[in-house]
Amino acid sequence: MDDFVAYPSRPRIALLALGSVAFVAAGLWMGGVFGPPPSSSRYPPEFVFVIGWTSVVFFGLCGVLWVKRLFDGREQLRIGPAGIRSARWSDQTIPWSEIADVTTWSYRSQKAIVLHLRDKTRFPARGMAAMFAGVNRNLTGGDITISLTGTDRRVEDALASIDRFRSRAG
Repeated sequence: MDDFVAYPSRPRIALLALGSVAFVAAGLWMGGVFGPPPSSSRYPPEFVFVIGWTSVVFFGLCGVLWVKRLFDGREQLRIGPAGIRSARWSDQTIPWSEIADVTTWSYRSQKAIVLHLRDKTRFPARGMAAMFAGVNRNLTGGDITISLTGTDRRVEDALASIDRFRSRAG
């Protein structure tokens, strides 16, 4: 059986980058860069200002990461007989024997695969994944969260491959 492999999808990534630009523009508007910021009877002006500049910083960083991914054609996820390798997490393949459970986590129609490891210290994250590993653990209850956002594959297909290869691994 062929391995499941997910690569970056340039059209999807471009849309995500454009969405980030839109949120940065909205944040700049809320921050008062384009004239008086929007007023709200529900929130004080200081709150709107802070939310605006928080959006600029957060979505600005997201936009930079999406643009960087536009030029990265390497595989993002591989699921096969040896186990699972998520390029966003590390270069290591996590063998099936080290994966205690696989669950999903959803929020507002975004679905992610969550790996629960027997010993999470054996598979440390790198880069941004390492910075947010604790937050992801608290949010999802698992050790590694795998998102297929911005790739050419779907979560449902990845889960079917996980079931197929995991059952063979015993």
